[in-house]
Amino acid sequence: MPEDPKPLHILHVAEILTGGTASYIDELLAYQSRLWGPENITALLPQSRAGFISALPADSLACFDDGCSRIRKILRIRRAFKQLNKQYHFDVVHLHGTFAGLAVRLFFGFSKNRPKLVYCPHGWAFDRNPAALKDELTVLVERLLAHATDRIICVSDHDFTSAMNAGLPRNKLVIIKNAIADKPPSNLRIDWPPGKKRFLFAGRFDRQKGIDLFVKAMQALGDDSFAYAIGDVSIDNLPISEFPDNIKITGWLPRDQVQAYLQSCDVFVMPSRWEGFGLSALEAMRAGKPVIATCTGALPELVVDGVNGILIRPADLPALTHAMHSLLQADLTAMGKASRLRFELFFSAEALNQAIIMLYRQLLAK
Repeated sequence: MPEDPKPLHILHVAEILTGGTASYIDELLAYQSRLWGPENITALLPQSRAGFISALPADSLACFDDGCSRIRKILRIRRAFKQLNKQYHFDVVHLHGTFAGLAVRLFFGFSKNRPKLVYCPHGWAFDRNPAALKDELTVLVERLLAHATDRIICVSDHDFTSAMNAGLPRNKLVIIKNAIADKPPSNLRIDWPPGKKRFLFAGRFDRQKGIDLFVKAMQALGDDSFAYAIGDVSIDNLPISEFPDNIKITGWLPRDQVQAYLQSCDVFVMPSRWEGFGLSALEAMRAGKPVIATCTGALPELVVDGVNGILIRPADLPALTHAMHSLLQADLTAMGKASRLRFELFFSAEALNQAIIMLYRQLLAK
């Protein structure tokens, strides 16, 4: 890691802390705390999920009570941010996700003496159903708040294209693609039923992540296959009354445990209806596993169809079921090796972290 002569005081803010967003934030916190010391890095996080962050000591975490409606959470973030900034006078505030971005930028973004504001939506909220009225309103809000932001990080080429198509100002946008650090293998042993093909799903149990499609595909595959589903219901959860016997739910798990599940599965399945990036797919690639994913968002930037996995159309249940059924052992081995190689070549965490540090420095130099 290069030496940085002048430490910066950074605040990271998130309203939701699950899945890929949690992994991404933990990567940045670990790097920045090593670079500038944990005393210069603070994170404002939902209380119920703060335990999933391992990179910072407890006294660097500020938590808000998230056991309430989204409107109340936004107001609690606003109040906590105001108190923290008054105490620490941050150089840069890095906002993660739509509602963290709304809470800080709406109330403080147009102030004169504010810190530099960097916003990463981790996938645009309007990039779901462009014809929906709700998404049209979201675009208008994002256009307005862009002027209360110093830079907006797009985590993929797809994210950048969506932002430009939505009319966000080009001079505010910067592409810094997602990445994750390499990790030594986990020693945790996962029990899988013998003689069955091993599938893994990880994500919110909601419509976006396609948990309903995964459940139906596993029902169709029957006793020849078994899956673990890492995650739980969330906002916009689907009313799935029960899961078939060949799926076992683990709930949300710490990253080191997720790593063990990824290492021991045969195939990682990501049937998202829309996706900003798909960091869980990249974690599977790091573990050397094939990925079955939908050709939406940035997932085609990760998965090359027929090389390190299979791409299908969103919400195409027959295609999903066929892809899960048709993969043979020879496919698994070759695609797994290709996944690991693609991770090593194109998704370096060092490049991600240095690009973000450079962005901070450029903004402060102005």
